Amino acid sequence: MRLNQTLNFLLIFTFLLSIGFNSSFVLAAEENQPSTQTAEATQETPAAEVTQETQINTIPDEEATDTLDKQLASINRQREIIASLLPRIKKSEGLLKTALEARLDKALITLLELGIDFSKNVVAQEEQGVDVSDYREQAIDMLIKQLDVATQTAARIRTQIEVYEPDLSAAEQAASNTKIFAALDRLNNAYEKMVENIEYSKRFEVDVTEQETALKESLADRAANGSILLDLAMNEVAALRASVSAVPDDTELKAKLTVAGDVVRNLANGLATVLTLMDSLEMDTTEYREQVLGATGEITTDVFEIGVVTKLLQGWGEQILTVILEDGPDLFFKTLLFFLIIFVFRKLANLVQKIIERGLNKANLRLSQLLRRMIVSIARNIVIVLGILIALSQVGISLGPLLAGLGVVGFVVGFALQDTLSNFASGLMILIYRPFDVGDVIEAGGVFGNVSHMSLVNTTIMTFDNQTIVVPNNKIWGDVIKNVTTQNIRRVDLVFGISYSDDIPKTEQVLQEIVETHDKVLTDPELVIKLHELADSSVNFVVRPWVKTDDYWDVYWDITREVKMRFDKEGISIPFPQRDVHLYNETAT
Repeated sequence: MRLNQTLNFLLIFTFLLSIGFNSSFVLAAEENQPSTQTAEATQETPAAEVTQETQINTIPDEEATDTLDKQLASINRQREIIASLLPRIKKSEGLLKTALEARLDKALITLLELGIDFSKNVVAQEEQGVDVSDYREQAIDMLIKQLDVATQTAARIRTQIEVYEPDLSAAEQAASNTKIFAALDRLNNAYEKMVENIEYSKRFEVDVTEQETALKESLADRAANGSILLDLAMNEVAALRASVSAVPDDTELKAKLTVAGDVVRNLANGLATVLTLMDSLEMDTTEYREQVLGATGEITTDVFEIGVVTKLLQGWGEQILTVILEDGPDLFFKTLLFFLIIFVFRKLANLVQKIIERGLNKANLRLSQLLRRMIVSIARNIVIVLGILIALSQVGISLGPLLAGLGVVGFVVGFALQDTLSNFASGLMILIYRPFDVGDVIEAGGVFGNVSHMSLVNTTIMTFDNQTIVVPNNKIWGDVIKNVTTQNIRRVDLVFGISYSDDIPKTEQVLQEIVETHDKVLTDPELVIKLHELADSSVNFVVRPWVKTDDYWDVYWDITREVKMRFDKEGISIPFPQRDVHLYNETAT
């Protein structure tokens, strides 16, 4: 079936080329030559007639007409180039002949351009009041003859278009398409020169009504046939896409799909060029604009013409109306079902969240606040995601490609968020090993304070001077973590210094009384009061009572205050830093 579609496409393509591109103004037809005329004869006709014309005689150089004389000289040189190509083409074969024929086509089109530029300059000189009557006659004669040259050039180019065999590989099809569309570009150039030639012929009041009518008929046929070919090419692309979907690993099918896409673009661009020429001749092109837009997807200024806009809106309106009438009830039911499923699963997610929260609170599990929130959040999100997937499946959306796409997106997002994932991994480690929890006083990541919030990405610490600091988890896990409140009791480390002249036993007794009489000091473990060191300016005692963690700072501040007051009362001094200075008198000798 696949082969039959391709063969039908090529047969129609060949048929349209044979009848659509043969314009009614081909010189061979006007001269009633037999239809069996060979391609070689057709190719030689325009160039031969060009070389048989007499050389254009220029008038003596004058300042006002110097440019026109130079243009005439360029036209004569171009005719000589064309004349030199003809015998070489006749003697050549194969690829060399094809290359020479393409060069001849370009030379003929260049000749047409030079002739039109000469005519434009003659018109410009006349408008400036320069007497160019002799040049005017030459311009009129040139324009009339160039119409024949243009039509014969188009005929030559059409003979060069050959459709490839259906069993060619994608690479061979691409090579053949390159040749075909290069020839079609040259053909469109020939048509463009015809349009310009007719325009300037009218400026010289030359009657070209017959030629213009023939050109309009040819362009209309070219547009109609191009439209049909474009439809066939778009159908071919759709068929190849279906084949690639069925056999996604077939590289040859994918290559042919790429080639077919290029064919669609080239056909659409060629058709757009023809439509522009038709617009310049005030022909109706509305019916083709929508097709070009659909094939290329490019919005140009032509699309905003009233006729094109009206047709596009009409087509879209009909499609929308058809969808509403045929699929409206089913679409409405699926949409209603989608939102109903989402609503039910959202309520179910809330119920699951409450059940899990109650279960965690009742269970005798020592879980961190972070782990509790994570368990609840995961359970809730799983229910919601399941609801979304079920809702999408009910409206006819395939979940396989969707999940595959989410996997690709996840890979890209993960690669882009490496630092965030590092914080996430550190958060998991904190979650598993539980070095601290919400409410603990910690020193981590260079910050000391109370943990107010935890997540898998960062930890929020409230310092004792009421600053909120958010620390990334990888900074915490990669550094030393000091948890002050993880233990129930703490030791208070105090150091007091006395003068070297003070009574040491008395000082020990005073310190013992102060600490033992404090109601928040624990008897177990036993407190320690010892003479610790003989410093430079003082004799230092260490006082180390044990207290509950919550009472640490109360005991610290209370004992420090009481020691100062008792030392003053008992006459025990707390010395300032001292330095002895010894002076020596040196006797002069």
